[in-house]
Amino acid sequence: MYNALQGDAPTSKLYVSHGPLPKKIDAGQPPSKKQPFSSILKHAFIHSITLPEEMYEIVWSDIASKLQPLKYSRVIMPLSVLLEGDFFNRYIKSDNLYGTGQLRLELPRETYEKAGLVGEPIRDAGRKHMKTRYAIEIDLRKPSMVHGKKGFERIVWAFKNVLNDAVTWLFYDFDTAEDAPADIKETSPLTKHHPVTRACESRSISTAPVTIPESLHSKISEPWSESSLRTHVLELSEWLSLVALQSPRVHADDEIDPYLSRYSRPEGDLTEIKKLVIVKWSGFIPAEWLRQLFIVCIDHCLRHRSASSPWFALSCQAFQTQVVDCHDGYTILGLSPNEASHTAPTDTGHDGAKGKLRQEGGSYVLWEYAHA
Repeated sequence: MYNALQGDAPTSKLYVSHGPLPKKIDAGQPPSKKQPFSSILKHAFIHSITLPEEMYEIVWSDIASKLQPLKYSRVIMPLSVLLEGDFFNRYIKSDNLYGTGQLRLELPRETYEKAGLVGEPIRDAGRKHMKTRYAIEIDLRKPSMVHGKKGFERIVWAFKNVLNDAVTWLFYDFDTAEDAPADIKETSPLTKHHPVTRACESRSISTAPVTIPESLHSKISEPWSESSLRTHVLELSEWLSLVALQSPRVHADDEIDPYLSRYSRPEGDLTEIKKLVIVKWSGFIPAEWLRQLFIVCIDHCLRHRSASSPWFALSCQAFQTQVVDCHDGYTILGLSPNEASHTAPTDTGHDGAKGKLRQEGGSYVLWEYAHA
C-alpha cells in the first residue's frame, strides 16, 4: 500500500492496494481482518456497483435474491435517550455481533468545557479561522458504564443539563429485519420516538457503449516498477470514476476537442466496446450489508463461466464524520480468476512448472480515498 498522490495533492490522499481474493469464502464467518474486507467494515456508505451489461443480465437476479432488504430509520431524540432503560440495555449493553457501544462526540470549546467530559482537541490540519473543537469518545460497553457509578453519572448529568438538545439520528436496527418476529418489531424501544422508516431501493442505469481499457483485463500481477503500477492504477481509477458519473468522455463515440477536455483514455489497444450497468443504492447502509454484497458479487460475477471477461467494481462514499484524517470512501475492482491469472514470471527457480503465477480465487484492486 502506498500514497498514490503524495506530493501532488497534499490535502488529499489515495491509498492503493491489490492482491488475491480468497478461493473460498464462508458466508457464515466472512473475513473481517484481511483486505479488502477490513476496508469495507470501516464505515456506512452511499454506494454503487458497476457491471458489464452481459454480466448484469446473467447474474443480477440471483444476486438480488440473496441480499437482505435495506431499511433504516430517521429519528429525532436527545442524547439522554441512549442511556435510558430499554434502549440502553437492548442496543448498547446487549452482546450482539454488530453494536460496538462506541459513542463519539465533537463539540466546540465552550460546550466542551460546560459538559465536563474528558476529550482531546481535534487537529485542524493548519486551517486558518477554524475554531478549536474537541472529540469525546465514550465506550458505553465498559463494565463501569452502569447507573450508580461516578463516571457514568457524570455522563448522564452532561446529557441532561448541557447536551440536551434533540438531534437527528440515522438508525439501523439489526433486530427488526424482515424475518424478525412481529412482537420484536412492535416492542422496539425506538417506536415511542416515532421514527420515520425509509427503504433503500436499488436503481439500475444502463450506460451508452463505452470503450473498455485494455488495462482492465488485469495485468496487476505483472512485476512492474512502482511508477508503472502507479500510472496503471490511477488510470483505472479515473476511468471507473468517469463511468460512475456517466461521463460522455468514456463513450465509444466521444470526439471532444482536447482543448476542452484534458482526459485521455488509458493507453493500449482499446478494441472492446460494451455497455455497462450501474446499480445504485443511497441511504444509511451498514458495513455488514456491503460485505455481504461484495461476497455475493464475487461468487456470482467473478466465478461465472457464461460471460467473457467478468469483472465488477464496487464504489462507496462515506459519511463525513471527522474534520481531518477522514476516509471519504473507496472503490474495489474485482477481477475474475481467468482475468487475474495472466501469467507472469515468478521469482523462484527456473523450472517451467513454476514459471507462472495463478490466482484461482480472483484478485482485487482497492482504492481508498482520504483527506488530511
